[in-house]
Amino acid sequence: MKALLLALVWLALSGTAVAAQDTPRSWCVSVWHPSPGTIGGDESIRANTDVINIVHPFWYSPTTDGTIYAHPGLEDPQQVAEWRDLGLTIIPSIPSSVFEMLSPAETRAFHVQQIVELVERFDYDGIDVDYEGFPVSTRDDFSAFIEELAAELHARGKLLTIAVHAKTDDTGTGPGAAAQDWERIAPAVDVFSIMTYDYTNRNEAPGPISPTDWALDVLAYAESVTDLSKVRLGLPFYGYSWKRNRPPAITVSWESIQPVIQSFKLEVQRDPGGDAYAELNARGLPRQTFYFADSAALEYKLEQVLATYPDIGGVAIWGIGGEDPANWDVLRAARPSNCYLSP
Repeated sequence: MKALLLALVWLALSGTAVAAQDTPRSWCVSVWHPSPGTIGGDESIRANTDVINIVHPFWYSPTTDGTIYAHPGLEDPQQVAEWRDLGLTIIPSIPSSVFEMLSPAETRAFHVQQIVELVERFDYDGIDVDYEGFPVSTRDDFSAFIEELAAELHARGKLLTIAVHAKTDDTGTGPGAAAQDWERIAPAVDVFSIMTYDYTNRNEAPGPISPTDWALDVLAYAESVTDLSKVRLGLPFYGYSWKRNRPPAITVSWESIQPVIQSFKLEVQRDPGGDAYAELNARGLPRQTFYFADSAALEYKLEQVLATYPDIGGVAIWGIGGEDPANWDVLRAARPSNCYLSP
């Protein structure tokens, strides 16, 4: 009898091991588009479909009563058809800073139904929720919304992805982060994209946009609450320029600041976290500080992230258009596997 029990245990464990081996490693690259402050993102997508797997077009927004509306001139069925021909997964992103549609429960249910109808109308692969800056009082309602939306989308074979504020503990550094209960919402969604950028935002004094050590700390917290295979590290492909070193900064692209760097022979320096920056201090011109994403910073970050968290499921990029073209080569070289995504 003992020998039989041992044999059964061995068979069970062997079956688990085989099942694990049959599950392919997935590593996906998604892009939000268009990105305010940058241009040329369409061409970036077309030129890099061997790297990019998912496109999140910013075409829709909600109203306080839960209705979803399309921004004039943005919803583009022809663009959807082109992306599909290129083999891309299309999951529109719904950004919002209004929160009244989350409560009461009847309004929330209507909002969920509006999203489901949008996905079904255009046969999108799913929806991406990018609700930011909500008050802490919405925490439970927001979690309930994500859980209810996930159930409706999954019942139809559709995906739910979410963009969340970066934080290193449950509270985070502001109400928007505290309003997002990772322990509740992460299990409900298929993709959990963490906005690990704007560490220094446009309304602060010059500083790094996405230092690697901070990104690693954010992933450490993510690992404590969810499976990292569904986590996407947010990558900035944009930059900021501070005139007279005072906020607010303006958004700039890598491409737009290269002529300044070359004309004035500026030294590109590195923040301890890997971010690139340069300072313009020329007679007759206002002093400027630029922080920007480039391929060297990206390569360093991905090396550190993949070495520390090899199970992470990929990256999500903000700010395409005018980016360092070598960024895509870095992603090609670093990519550990193909993308396999299902609800």
